[in-house]
Amino acid sequence: MVTRSRLVRVLQSPSRRMGAIGGARILPCHAIAPARCFATSVPRLLSQSQAVQHLAKLTSETYPGLTRDAKYASLTAEDVAYFKNLLGGEQAVIDGSRAGSEDDLKPFNEDWMHKYRGQSRLVLKPGSTEEVSQILRYCNDRKLAVVPQGGNTGLVGGSVPIFDEIIINMSRMNQIHSFDEVSGSLVLDAGCILEVADQYLAERGYIFPLDLGAKGSCHVGGTVATNAGGLRLLRYGSLHGNVLGMEAVLPDGTVMNDLCALRKNNTGYDLKQLFIGGEGTIGIITKLVIQCPQRSAAVNVAYFGLESYEKAQLAFREAKKQLGEILSAFELMDSRTQQIVHKIKGEERPLEGEHPFYCLIETSGSNGDHDYEKLEKFLEDVLTKEIVVDGVVAQGEGQAKALWSWRESITECIGHGGGVYKYDVSIPLAEMYSLVEDVKTRMGEAGLIGDTEEYPVSAVVGYGHMGDSNLHLNVAVRRYDAKVEEALEPFVYEWIEKRNGSISAEHGLGLAKKKYVQYSRNETVIGLMKQIKKLYDPVSPPISVVVCRLFLTLAPCHTHLRARAHTRTRPHTFKLTDAHTHTHTLTNIYIHTSIYIHIHIYIYTYACAKIDIMVGVPGKYKGCETCRRRRVKCSNERPFCQNCISSGRTCEGYERERVFITGTPETKGRVASHPKKTTPSKKPKASPSPSVKADEPESSSSSIFSGPQLFQPLTPLTSAWDDYVRLTSGAQGGTGFPALITALQTNLQSVARLEAAVGGEGGGDGSAAGLLSAIQFPPYAAAELLPVADDAFGMNAQCFVRQKATNAEHDSTESYCAFLFEHDSSGASWRLTAEQMTRLGPHYFASFPNHHFFVRVYRPVAVAPEWTTIPWDQHPKSPLDQLFDIILQLPAIFEQMDRIIHLQATLARRTQAQELLHHCLVVEAQFRQWLQEAYRGTEDHPYPFWAEELRSPGGAIPFANAYAFKDGVTGLMFVYYWMAMIPFHRCIEHIHMAIFQPVVDAYPNMWPELPPSLQIDPVHYQDGRELAANICRGLDSALDSTVQPDLLLGPMTVAMDFYRDVNAASQDGVLEILWLDGFKKRLWAKAQAVTSVLQAHKWSEVAKF
Repeated sequence: MVTRSRLVRVLQSPSRRMGAIGGARILPCHAIAPARCFATSVPRLLSQSQAVQHLAKLTSETYPGLTRDAKYASLTAEDVAYFKNLLGGEQAVIDGSRAGSEDDLKPFNEDWMHKYRGQSRLVLKPGSTEEVSQILRYCNDRKLAVVPQGGNTGLVGGSVPIFDEIIINMSRMNQIHSFDEVSGSLVLDAGCILEVADQYLAERGYIFPLDLGAKGSCHVGGTVATNAGGLRLLRYGSLHGNVLGMEAVLPDGTVMNDLCALRKNNTGYDLKQLFIGGEGTIGIITKLVIQCPQRSAAVNVAYFGLESYEKAQLAFREAKKQLGEILSAFELMDSRTQQIVHKIKGEERPLEGEHPFYCLIETSGSNGDHDYEKLEKFLEDVLTKEIVVDGVVAQGEGQAKALWSWRESITECIGHGGGVYKYDVSIPLAEMYSLVEDVKTRMGEAGLIGDTEEYPVSAVVGYGHMGDSNLHLNVAVRRYDAKVEEALEPFVYEWIEKRNGSISAEHGLGLAKKKYVQYSRNETVIGLMKQIKKLYDPVSPPISVVVCRLFLTLAPCHTHLRARAHTRTRPHTFKLTDAHTHTHTLTNIYIHTSIYIHIHIYIYTYACAKIDIMVGVPGKYKGCETCRRRRVKCSNERPFCQNCISSGRTCEGYERERVFITGTPETKGRVASHPKKTTPSKKPKASPSPSVKADEPESSSSSIFSGPQLFQPLTPLTSAWDDYVRLTSGAQGGTGFPALITALQTNLQSVARLEAAVGGEGGGDGSAAGLLSAIQFPPYAAAELLPVADDAFGMNAQCFVRQKATNAEHDSTESYCAFLFEHDSSGASWRLTAEQMTRLGPHYFASFPNHHFFVRVYRPVAVAPEWTTIPWDQHPKSPLDQLFDIILQLPAIFEQMDRIIHLQATLARRTQAQELLHHCLVVEAQFRQWLQEAYRGTEDHPYPFWAEELRSPGGAIPFANAYAFKDGVTGLMFVYYWMAMIPFHRCIEHIHMAIFQPVVDAYPNMWPELPPSLQIDPVHYQDGRELAANICRGLDSALDSTVQPDLLLGPMTVAMDFYRDVNAASQDGVLEILWLDGFKKRLWAKAQAVTSVLQAHKWSEVAKF
């Protein structure tokens, strides 16, 4: 090539001043500096005569869906007078009520792209932090909405009002207070112009660690509030690392002074980081301390053309490898951007001819000769390899500025044809420019792009910072058109989401992107941002309504997670043996042993119940179910019985009430639960029941015993997980009554029972003859879930029923069916129990109460097909049972995984791992199919769960808003699904790692070639943190709707251990662990309350297991 030969001759020349590439020429030194905006509060266009001057359409008209919130007050003459008196002087207040003020207000109401325009009638320019504080305090009290504004150079509409918000412009707070020439720390006001600060530092041999094309207008505070990246991020990093200290004013006027000028200050939370990139949503930044590096003595700039984006990637890779520590910028521009800049500026182009892509490289270091030599070597290498086609090196500072102007002027020149849709995104480098090509194709297919006036789109261009994968996608338009916006959004954001990119790299969200944040942030993160906003601004806003609306509408009221629609059709050929026959170790999986997860299965199978309408206990009301379903505030008042109403005063039952308040939409709200006071019956004492007493020794030959069937369920039979079972007492024709099913873990040996005669309170209609027992429990203490050796784990349980005739007058019930259970770690007892179950067979567990005991307690030991079907011959199978059917396959999978990963890496081991991965994917397909069914809504509840509003300002910060479930059993389903996914996904990840571990005996084919059916993305399974957070978000709702708190021990323990592991590795789980400790206390308190209710009555012992 001619260009390459010319380059070689130039580089071999003894004179380095001939630094031209390609055409072997030196750029003419332009007399003007790069086109920029200079020290004004409003950006100045390159050429006002060429710019299209027009008044932007009002934002409220462009987005008719935006409405002014009625809770904000309107500005009055008294308000204006207060502000004038506070700030003192016309230069600090622009009053829209006076004549001729329209032209003065326009630059503050309208963004520089003429896309967003508000209707503010008042601009305030405070001169000190104290004035900002007094303004916000006054606005907070008066509920006047405000929007902070810096240089108004933003690109997403975040710095201008939408309606009549008061503008707080920071241009008067522009002082540089101090500079430490030893440490490089600069203290300055937030309203200081970026270029002014940089020039101040240049005089002292330092440089501001941020550089923007709009640095002649933008304020330092605004760049920090949006966390601007700029042209020097590759060398100096982001503002999160360069801001040492900050002073800010909170929405209520409180001043947060954190002006520490030291690099190290490890004393609690680094609160200033919330303001960096916060866009003014939690406060206004007034003063900053910036860490400034030394200005490089030698700066070189090169500009070259390339044939393709692939060549640009190669050039970037070579630049990083060869230039290393002196590389300070690597900018990418496509050919259309350079054509537009040339057309607007009318200047001679740096290179001859057209090239599809252009790159600009800047190096900065302390040794000019050394840096120049490295740059020469780099340029020679990329031209020799035909990566670069042509290029030029700047000779002196003037030429360097001229070259930079071809990059910095793009932003302003691109909008001269009418307007521009700007997208500032982060995309993996390999696909960064593909977005421009796809958008260009989409505009062409929609018939929106062309060279004549009939087409709204004139060009689709791309440029940006290759050093940090930041693309600026610009769609230049002749006029703003709704069809263009419809074609772009949400297409652009969906495209980015598929590639795990970010919809905002450095411009922020503002108004333009507020409704698309879910494409880059998951629900948990969005919820946390809302909570932080509430914490700093509990009365909800007067700070930055433009972005405040963002936080008030970040997520819909109902959170509906999307289930995957496809399932795998591969038949399930993996035969799983009974889980209880295995000895599990699983030392390399998060749940340290598969017995551990097995124990969790025990806990939730014997402890769960669908208690969706039990909403509290005396003294701890959480609101009735009717109000919860209707999502209205509940008065939580204790209802009155007929005695209270007729007598005009509360009866004795009202004062001594010890049972739950119930209520459903079907019963039209809460109903009275305390009955009329009754006198004991004079009936003779019945003969003792043949039931086995708790303190009698159990025969070794009978580990499962069922007493006389004093109670029988009425048809139609319901699921064992339903809240109530309708029973009849005694022989045929006995009175039917609904009994609430509950369960409680306790030490059966320490339960005191006082026998009493049949009759009175517990006798009901007298049809259930037998011995009644008053039960007294020891103080409640939740058992810890601990791994146990082998399969030495068992269960003892007793079933009691307390019958109380239904009070038809009040539609109330006080009847219960309670299972009391305890662990038995005796290996012998456990084996006897298992043998007894096998001998009895699955048919034995098809009727009450054996069926309910089997479903809740002993189901994990039986995973054979007959045990997953026959016990449900009479009772319907719930979705929770179906979930357990799938979960019970996991222990055997974990055992095989634990065995495989300890084997030596051989071809045989890889084959076993692939087979196990196939089985895992089959089970995953079953989970996915179950999840699809679980997400199906009903007419009353379109979603199974949703994110609740924050209960109190500053609620549970470690997690997003808590989940609320449509009913109790749904809460259990999802909490246990998330719990099971944590070890299951970790298992798949470990298997995948084992498959891809190189094997020596397969040399030279050391790496696997998986069939398409086994090709998975392991990143998909690295979601433990999200799953653990989901568990925690659902725990409180599940606890509120259940009277069996023990069932939540399993999920709580899994989440706790996960965060403990995270904290041990990265010290990033402390808040979550503290939250779970607090939940454990709430769980214990609820269990103690349930205990106090149960022990207040007399019971008939129905069965012992």
